[in-house]
Amino acid sequence: MTDMIEREISVQAPIATVWEVITKPEYISQWFGSQVELDLRQGGKGRLVWAEDFQAPLEVVDVDKPHHFSFFWVAPDEETKPTNQQTLIEFKLTENGAETKVSFAERGFEKLELTEAQKANLIANHTPGWVDFLSKLQNVAQNIPTKA
Repeated sequence: MTDMIEREISVQAPIATVWEVITKPEYISQWFGSQVELDLRQGGKGRLVWAEDFQAPLEVVDVDKPHHFSFFWVAPDEETKPTNQQTLIEFKLTENGAETKVSFAERGFEKLELTEAQKANLIANHTPGWVDFLSKLQNVAQNIPTKA
């Protein structure tokens, strides 16, 4: 079993735009969560909200504008939420001409105090979710007018 989810997307937008889309609450709420609170600094706390009982607390691990952003989060899953078990979410951005490559990973499943079957189920549930969220991130970033 793999212990991480990895994806890579290409976004037809400048790196500065993509950085804002993954780090500013007003953009994050358009692709990931309906309400977002985020203190964008190492050790900063935040929260993603989808519904009253469907929330995910987070803590920022690294902010290296505009190339790297990562945070620990307690995903709002029945396996992890009751015990506050965290995985690491990581975004790496690389500019390539007029587009930005976004490398995404969710890591740390192997450290969760769960059975192997629960870990596999969690990865199986998160994988299509991240495909959807990253597609939405791509769409949001590509529809922000670039500054001349």
